[in-house]
Amino acid sequence: MAFDIPINSSSYPQDQIDREAAGTSNETLFDRVVFSRRKTGAAARLKHCVANLSPAFFSLNMGTGIVSILLYTFPYPARWLRAIGIIVFIFNIFLFLLLGVGNVIRYIRFNGLFCATLKHPAAALPWGTFPMGFVTIVNMTALVCVDKWGERWGTAVVALWCVDATFAVLINIGVLFMMVTRQIHTIESLSASWLLPIVSSVVAGASGGVVARAVSPFNPTVARSILIASYIILGTGLPLALFITTIYLYRLIVHGIPAPRALPSLFLLVGPCGQGSFGFVTLGSVTRALAYDSGVGVLMPDKGRGTLQIAEAVYAGGSVTGLILWGLALYWYLLATVLMVDHIWNNDRSYLRHQSFNISFTALTFPIGVWASATNAIAVELNSEAFRIIGAVVSIQVMINWLYVMVLAVYKMIDGSIFEGPEMKKFRDFQESKARAEGEA
Repeated sequence: MAFDIPINSSSYPQDQIDREAAGTSNETLFDRVVFSRRKTGAAARLKHCVANLSPAFFSLNMGTGIVSILLYTFPYPARWLRAIGIIVFIFNIFLFLLLGVGNVIRYIRFNGLFCATLKHPAAALPWGTFPMGFVTIVNMTALVCVDKWGERWGTAVVALWCVDATFAVLINIGVLFMMVTRQIHTIESLSASWLLPIVSSVVAGASGGVVARAVSPFNPTVARSILIASYIILGTGLPLALFITTIYLYRLIVHGIPAPRALPSLFLLVGPCGQGSFGFVTLGSVTRALAYDSGVGVLMPDKGRGTLQIAEAVYAGGSVTGLILWGLALYWYLLATVLMVDHIWNNDRSYLRHQSFNISFTALTFPIGVWASATNAIAVELNSEAFRIIGAVVSIQVMINWLYVMVLAVYKMIDGSIFEGPEMKKFRDFQESKARAEGEA
C-alpha cells in the first residue's frame, strides 16, 4: 500500500506538457495517459484515472471492510452500530465491484500494462490487497447473512472463502516468484509493502475461523475441513511475514525510517501479528466448540475423550499464541505511532494535511483494524473487561482513521493527484519498444 518509486507527471518537461495540451504531440500512449491529468477534458481525466488505478486501491476496500466488521462486532454492542455496519458492508461491496471492474478495464484498455505491473518491484506488491479486500466481504457475509438466512448462505460463504483463499495463496507465491526472478531489490529499497502479498494468506487463514463458525451448526464436517485448511494457509503466510518483519527491523535500524510519503506503511507491520492473533484465537475457539457441540474433532473426527482433550489443547495453545502475537502487534503499533509522531513534530507539522496524502495512508485502517478484531476476540474468550475497553478504543480509532482516509481520498480523486501508478514507467518503456519494433518493420 506504499510506493517507493512513484511516477509523477511533474517530473516531465513543461514543453511536452504544453504540446500535449495543444494536441500537437506524437508521444506514446503512456505519455498521453500521464499528462492527461493536466487537461480539463472529462475523457482525458477518466483515461488518466483508469490507467493509474493500480491494485493498491483495493486497500480502500480493505479499510472499509474492516470498519464494517468492527461496527458489527463492537465490544459494547448496539442495534444502531450493527445497522451502520451493514450499511458500510453494502457500500464495501459496491466499492469492491467498482475497483474490480476498473482494473479489468485498465488491463484490457492498456495492453502490456499487466505485465509491467507484475515486473515492477513496487507495483506488484499491492496485488495482495485484492484477496484481503474480498475477504472482508466474505467475513461480513458469514456474520450477517448466514446468521439471518441459514444454510444456503453458509454454502455460498464456503464457496466464496475457497475462492479467496485460492487467490491469496496464488498471489503470495506468484508475487514472491516475480520478486525473485523478474525484479531487482536491495535492503535499502526494502519496504513494509513486501508484507502485502504474504499477509493475504494470513488473512485468508484467519477468515477460515469465521467461516467455520458460521457453517458449523449446519455442516460440522465441512467446518472441520475448513479449520484444517485454515491452519495450513496460515502456515503459508505467517512465518514468512515474521521473517520479513525481522529483515525490515534491520533495515529501519541501519537505514532509518522510510521516505515521508511511505511513512504510514510502518503500520503494515501491525497487520500480520494482529491478524495472526485473531486467527489462532478464533480457530482454537471454533475447534473447541465443534468438539463439544457436534462431537467432531480437528485431529480425531470421532467423538471421544481424546477428541475433547485435543480440542482443549488446541484452544489453550491458540489462546496463548494469540496473546503472544497480540503483544508483538502492540509493539509495532506503538513503534509506528511514535515514529510518525516524531516525524510530524520535528519535521513536518502539516504532514496530515491533504498535500501529503497518498494511497499509502490506507495503512492507517486495515492493519490496525485486524489488531482491534484480535483484541475483541481475546476479550470474548478471556471475558476480560480490560481487553474489551482496549478493543473499543482501538476500534473507534480505526473508524476515525477510515473517515480521514476516505475524505482525503475522495478529495485527491477529484483533482486526480492520487492516481500515480508506479508501474507506468515500465509501461512507457514497453510502448516505446513496441513503437520502435513497428517502425523498423
